[in-house]
Amino acid sequence: MLASFSTCVLAQDVSVMISGGFKAALEKLAPVYEKQSGNHLVVIPGPSMGKTPQAIPNRLARGEQADVVIMVGDALTHLQQDKRIAAGTRQELADSPIGIVVKQGDPLPAIKTDAELRTTLLSAKSVAYSDSASGRYVSNELFKKLGIDREMQTKAQMVERIPVASQVAQGRYA
Repeated sequence: MLASFSTCVLAQDVSVMISGGFKAALEKLAPVYEKQSGNHLVVIPGPSMGKTPQAIPNRLARGEQADVVIMVGDALTHLQQDKRIAAGTRQELADSPIGIVVKQGDPLPAIKTDAELRTTLLSAKSVAYSDSASGRYVSNELFKKLGIDREMQTKAQMVERIPVASQVAQGRYA
């Protein structure tokens, strides 16, 4: 059997639900893709997990549609298990390490070793972390690994939906 396809393709909107970890890269790559393909990307940002209505799994559960979903692996695995994404379409794009943010002009903290990170977190006035996979790692695993989970209960705050770096830049966390 043979098939023939026209090389004339109409431009279309391609909806992309994306979490914060890869959003900056997509924003840089989008103009190149749009120019080469003739398609227009409609970027729908949201966390990979969490209770907020903007969280990607919650959007999909409500019936919102996406042509592409870019998010953290564990959350994507849950979507696969729930049959919310097409089987066999998963593609690993990158590893996304966790970082630390300080307000512009503040000294960069020492965080190269567990001991340095522990001291930095304990001496901080406040600590904020996202409601995404990295934030869940910080609150559920990292604080325990460093032996400071009790101290962080009153000092650390999860920031829902809003990029934590923007909150630090505004001085909400120090």
